[in-house]
Amino acid sequence: MAAGQGPGYHPTRVIRSPRHRVRPNPSPLGRFILNAISELLQKLAVADDVGPVLSLYLRTDPREPANASQTPAWLVELRNGMRGLARRLDEDGPREERLALRELSDRIEDEVIALDPAKRARGLAWFIAPGGGLDHRLSLQLPPRENHVIWDSRPFVSPLVDVADRGRPTGLVLVGGDVVRLLHWEAGRVSEPERSTYELELGDWREYAAYAASNPARGQQTATNVEAYRDRVEEWRDRFLRAAAAATGGRLAELGWDRVLLISEGQVATRFAEDLPDEVLQRVAATVTGNLLGAEPAAVAEHLETELSELWRRHGQELATLATDAAAAGERGAAGWSDVLDCLVQGRVEHLILAAGADPPRDLAPATREALGDPSPAMLLERSVERAIELGAEITMLSPEDSALLADAGGAAAVLRF
Repeated sequence: MAAGQGPGYHPTRVIRSPRHRVRPNPSPLGRFILNAISELLQKLAVADDVGPVLSLYLRTDPREPANASQTPAWLVELRNGMRGLARRLDEDGPREERLALRELSDRIEDEVIALDPAKRARGLAWFIAPGGGLDHRLSLQLPPRENHVIWDSRPFVSPLVDVADRGRPTGLVLVGGDVVRLLHWEAGRVSEPERSTYELELGDWREYAAYAASNPARGQQTATNVEAYRDRVEEWRDRFLRAAAAATGGRLAELGWDRVLLISEGQVATRFAEDLPDEVLQRVAATVTGNLLGAEPAAVAEHLETELSELWRRHGQELATLATDAAAAGERGAAGWSDVLDCLVQGRVEHLILAAGADPPRDLAPATREALGDPSPAMLLERSVERAIELGAEITMLSPEDSALLADAGGAAAVLRF
């Protein structure tokens, strides 16, 4: 039995919430854990060329079958990538860059291998420049989509932007008949906020210590009083759920969550949601069936991984549809690389939506290319992402399964500010 799977645990499933709507996130790239990523991205994306810079993204998740062999797949990709860079620089690279890469090659592999598995986590991002001018390494609980080994004049940030978008903060509200527990999910991790449980007996928020099941002695009644007792239990439960819903509304506003999952067994979450304030109910993205009240945060993160990934996918689908429909109607939307990049250069993009593996055309207007720094074809998408970060726009990269939604737009669309 996996950690956190107590006798009351049942596999989860997502029930779609008709109230979920696409809303701009007022805090780009998330909060808390993601604040560090957001601040780093702002610095890296707008920095002048500091090159050369080696950017590494490694899918170090030990649970991946490809990483189960004696030489994990991420290490093979790292070695192959470094060899490929060395061959390219040997052919046409400046001597100082060849020497710089050779110096880094001597230490990169050893340092990554020497990392504690907890530091390698499920993914690793590392930006390093020769001579110590830049050295940022991040442990990721949401792995990057692919392994990357990039040598460029600037840090390669688009895969990290994708991780940040997939890891946007979500409130998890675990609802039971006599307890409500709040958890915070962000970037693959679950944490316990202050004053995280609301209990029937206390009628107030308190720190979570351990979830205690109802006392069986409370239910000891004579046969003649069973019906009356059940009625009282239902009345108590209704009162508790109403009070807990109101208290949760206040806590959600305080915590600033933009989307919420309700997790419970049976119809408890439905009854609870009926009494949530409207402004909170609008943030409920889905209801998940399951009993996770007694699970540790790490176990909750593992159990809800599929549901949270699906929630992100659905949000991306809605954004793509919103942008392309608005573009077709001549409203606040753009579709196609030419229109999207033109709006991006003008600072009009509120949310940039890209298909996975999107390949921008090479015949863009000279003014657009110049505004993006006249990048090589291989770096055009990267420079577009950097420009969006600089302007404070949101960025979502659709999953490969959903990329067909932008096929007619060549893989690029945008929701516009004006």
